[in-house]
Amino acid sequence: MSCVIKIVAVLSLFTPALAADQTPDFTLPDLDGGKFKLYEQLKQGPILINFWATWCKSCLQELPALDQICQTYSKEGLQVVAISIDNSKTKAKVKPFANSSGFKFTVLLDTDLEVRKLFGGTSTPFSVLISPTGEIVYQHLGYVPGDEKELEREVVKLLQSLKPIAPDAGLAPAPVGDIH
Repeated sequence: MSCVIKIVAVLSLFTPALAADQTPDFTLPDLDGGKFKLYEQLKQGPILINFWATWCKSCLQELPALDQICQTYSKEGLQVVAISIDNSKTKAKVKPFANSSGFKFTVLLDTDLEVRKLFGGTSTPFSVLISPTGEIVYQHLGYVPGDEKELEREVVKLLQSLKPIAPDAGLAPAPVGDIH
């Protein structure tokens, strides 16, 4: 038994692995024909990804709440990215829907579901909050009204953890006494 454990331990030293909480990199097209590269965007700050579809009623309920989170926290560096999983039959509805809704977040297309699969998503809506270092700090599957409150708490917690700790000016220890 100890021999097996030693072999596994030695092999783990030579096997590169993606940590369970580390996000995979990806590139997807946006609605204007550009390319969104996750790791390049993470250099600007944390990202909230939401997988959705035009045919998903709970997704359509959640998107306005995500847009509100985007508008509230984009000044603090949060990017919200809505990744449509509409297939080739329904993807033509995505751009008109997004444009008519006036959403401020970025909309990408994942018509073959490859990126959602990378994140382990099995249905929609599916949200993933990622730190600038690529760590997945929160995931949520599904949506019922009120879920956005928990999501916002997680966003706030992440943003607060990224703020530099300010030196406590004026809180230096008081002198004990004169030393002569």
